[in-house]
Formats: sequence, structure tokens, C-alpha cells
Amino acid sequence: MHIAEGRNASVRDHDYFETAEGWIFLVLGDIHPAGRVWSLLKYVPGNGIWGDGKKKFVRVIQQYTVSELLKIISFLEEIQPSYVYQDPTVGAKVIAPPTSRITRVYSSKQRLIELMSRATDNRLERLLVSLVELLSEISGVPTDRFGVTGSILPAIHHRDSDIDLVVYGTDNLWRVLETLEELHRGGEVALLGGSEPERWVIRASSKYPVATHELRRLASNVINKGVYSGVPFSIHGVREAPAHEYGEVVYSTLGMARVRARVVDVRESLFTPAVYFVEDDGGSIDRIVCYDMMLAGVLREGDSIEAYGKLEVARRNGKEAWRQILIGSYEGAGREYIRIL
Repeated sequence: MHIAEGRNASVRDHDYFETAEGWIFLVLGDIHPAGRVWSLLKYVPGNGIWGDGKKKFVRVIQQYTVSELLKIISFLEEIQPSYVYQDPTVGAKVIAPPTSRITRVYSSKQRLIELMSRATDNRLERLLVSLVELLSEISGVPTDRFGVTGSILPAIHHRDSDIDLVVYGTDNLWRVLETLEELHRGGEVALLGGSEPERWVIRASSKYPVATHELRRLASNVINKGVYSGVPFSIHGVREAPAHEYGEVVYSTLGMARVRARVVDVRESLFTPAVYFVEDDGGSIDRIVCYDMMLAGVLREGDSIEAYGKLEVARRNGKEAWRQILIGSYEGAGREYIRIL
């Protein structure tokens, strides 16, 4: 798929793209500067376990920590500085290569159509198609509202890769998640929150200053990750359309803050970024926003929580629109957290 210089309409959240160096990036969200794409460098050519039979790759980011991200930004600033962008809407450096450097776009939706339209002897691909067909049949969400991401998208997966799916649209996503809970009760899948939390807890304990029992409580809420026929899977949402135009909303920081609040709406919590709408007694914040996607889908409506992160004011067209706690900031690396009270 071609992406025109100066435009970025051809890519969607969770798609991948490849640059002239053969580097593979994950698209982050749907709001991008003109001629650039917010993204994360995932794979580079090397002697790794990922590959397509002709070329091998190594994975650049392992644990999705802020410290890893900062190292990648430093690497890019040294090797290919045009791929790093000082974004005025967030007041920070981000990875956003120019579209002129993109040589190929990997569409999540088109890749799934391809996989479902042909026979394969690859077990992982067969299980992926089987899972999508099962979820579609029970939920009523058409298969063309699903997509595939992760290493299967650029076809560099290996036998131990996970299955990573996306669902387009909020209503569609939650119908699929309700179906997952039904399948979990029937024993056809094992959801992370219901029976497989330890892998998540181990990863989370290396990132957040939160007690293990509190992490297990967060993990118990997760319904978008689990195991199907022995293979780990995840499901995230892609918004039908961007929440706003680039430049329409500008964020400014008020420093780090600790708040207590009650969660009132979680329907946007499995998109990029994950958004929890909250209420607090002082009316100081309206949202908890997580670019750290490990914290996507870990809260339920009605949960009373404590969060520590960067307090930001969001101004839409110059007027204050809301306030939020951002989890996943450079300033709060290693100190940010969410816990249920």
C-alpha cells in the first residue's frame, strides 16, 4: 500500500510500516502530524528469531518501558535523526518518521483478509483464523471489522509468537469482549483475568511501584488477553475515526500529581491511548490516559483508584477542555502507577 508524501491517511492505529532501512514500525494512534506518523520502532534486520524466510529480524523493544523508548529515541537521533520529532501538541520528543521514508504499509485489515482467503499449513495462522471466525460467529461482529497486528502482520512470526487482533469500532470491540467472557465460562478460552494472571503480574512488577497483590487485582480485570488452544492472544480496539484533528488539542503539564478518583466509563480503555473517564471529589481531573498499554483494560466502572502520573491540561482550540493524569510520560518513568483502593 502506497502512502503519499505529506499525508498519513493510509495508516491506521496498530498497522505496521517499513522504512527505507528495512526497519519495521508499529503505528501508534490515529492522530499524526502532517507528513509524519507517530509510531514505535519494533523490528530491525538482524540475526533474530523473527523472519520471513528471506530476511531475519531482531525485536528492538522488549518490555515496552519508558526507559526502553528513550533508548530507541537516542538511537534514532544518532542514526536517523529525522525520525524523531519534537511534537508541539504534547511538548515532547516522539518517534514520527516522515512519510517520505515509508516504503511499505502493512494493513491490519488487509492482512487478515489475506489469511482468511487462503489455506495454510501454519498452525499459528490457522488458530488465528479459527479464533476470528469463532468470535465473529458468536458476537455477530463481521470478520471485516477485525484485523491482525503483531509479528503476524508483516509475516515475520515464529512458532511461539502470540496472536494479536484488533477490532474496529467501540461497540464492535465490546461485543467481542462479551463473547470472550462467554467463551471463558465455557472453557474454550482462558482469559488472563480469570486464570492466567502471573505472566502479566511478573512483567508489571518490573515497571510499577505497586505491591504484587495489588497488581493481581488489576490483572483480574483484564478481559482482552488470554490463551486459545495453547497460544496467548490479545485484542485491542481501533477507533472508527480519530478523536480529533492533529493540532486541535494541545497539552501542557502542571507537574507530577497523585490523585484519587472513581472510574465512571471504561469504553475507551482498550484503544491507543487507553482512556478512563473518572470523577474525583475536587473535580481536579476528568481522565486517566495511558500510553503504557499494559494498563489498558485493567479498571472497571465503579472502581475507586489512586493514580500517580503527569497532570496535564488539554486545551481544544485554545480553551481548556479537560484535565488528565498521563501514565507513560518521560518524567514519571519508574514512578507512575494505578492501583485499586
